[in-house]
Amino acid sequence: MSETDIKAITAGIDIARSPSHVFGYITDAKHLPEWQPDVRQAAYDLPTAVGIGARGQEVRHVMGADRPITWEVTEYDPHRRYGVRGVDGPVRSRVTMDLIPTADGAGTHLAYGIDFTGHGIGKLIAPLARSAARKELVTTLERLRLQLEAD
Repeated sequence: MSETDIKAITAGIDIARSPSHVFGYITDAKHLPEWQPDVRQAAYDLPTAVGIGARGQEVRHVMGADRPITWEVTEYDPHRRYGVRGVDGPVRSRVTMDLIPTADGAGTHLAYGIDFTGHGIGKLIAPLARSAARKELVTTLERLRLQLEAD
């Protein structure tokens, strides 16, 4: 087990929507502000070319200010797995989302994992980001579930 595996924060939630529905929602960057309260806006650089290597931008409220963040899709397996990683800034996240069909096939168990790496001064800040994510992850996933089940 790597050092990253030990530090990763994980949680899961059951959503009463199919894996294809959940995947379509979580991979559409415009929906990020609906379920991640610190995200002000988000978009892919080229929305027609979403897949591994695609990049996007978001504005996230971090440490009292709105900050631009660039991310890259690292995993893209439709209806099964989606992952992104931050590519700039002093603290960079890596997120993975696994979509597992429920036994009846009508719902999805979403397994979510996130970790942070610090670069430069970010090495001092990354533990704070981990702590905040640990406190907020279950609430964030509940917001995601409510958004998906409302439509």
